[in-house]
Amino acid sequence: MNNNPKNIQSVQRAIDIINCVAEAERKISLKEISSKLGLNINTARGLAQTLLANGFLSKDVEQGTYTLGYEFLTKSKLVYQLQIQRIRDIAHPYMKQLTEKYGVSSWLQISFYKDIYTVETLDAPSTSYYSYTPKSGAKLPLHASASGKLYIAYMPEAERERLINNISLDQLTEHTITDRQKFRSTIQKVFFQGYATELEEIDMGISSIAVPLFDMRGALSGTISTAVPSAKLDQIFKSILTDLKRISMLITDGISNRRRL
Repeated sequence: MNNNPKNIQSVQRAIDIINCVAEAERKISLKEISSKLGLNINTARGLAQTLLANGFLSKDVEQGTYTLGYEFLTKSKLVYQLQIQRIRDIAHPYMKQLTEKYGVSSWLQISFYKDIYTVETLDAPSTSYYSYTPKSGAKLPLHASASGKLYIAYMPEAERERLINNISLDQLTEHTITDRQKFRSTIQKVFFQGYATELEEIDMGISSIAVPLFDMRGALSGTISTAVPSAKLDQIFKSILTDLKRISMLITDGISNRRRL
């Protein structure tokens, strides 16, 4: 897999501007965009005008500030239909198998726009005493969740280092990793072992394990994860990890169209 594809600078800068405007979560000026991205003001202006002309940015003429444009709304439904729903259709039967075999909740999370979102959840069977499921569409904390660690681990190296250096390592439980060097080592381990765990780092008594899904370019497309009471995960860890890795390969093959499922 090529985790460091060559980028076209002008296209990357335009994408950086879109991300900068979105992350501001408010109207933002061209001067702020230029400063945040380290771009020459004239370069930023030219790129912003191009994005504005194509509907990807909207401008408040009186204030001279920018927000995301309506073009994103027109395309969001298509993104769901062509990408997210397709992955859900491929993943669902395998998630069902996993959930029924181990009596656990399983989640499908999609890597999208510098974050990871829960798009499908299957609850543990009614015979199980516990079920732990995030809300559909919910974002999980990147630094504390198993899927978030995978998301960071498979970023391009430079982007990964920037995030690790700047991410807020909020302490959610006594087990949350808050030391930056320890977190960096954890992410390196996740990359090399091909899976991630979350051991009571978000909620006490609940642990999780996640495996990556890749698209046809070898980029992280999403994750399959499961969350169970910590004591139960200890008992089934080796077996469920084997099944998760197998499922990861099958779903990845389906996403990339390398062979018929």
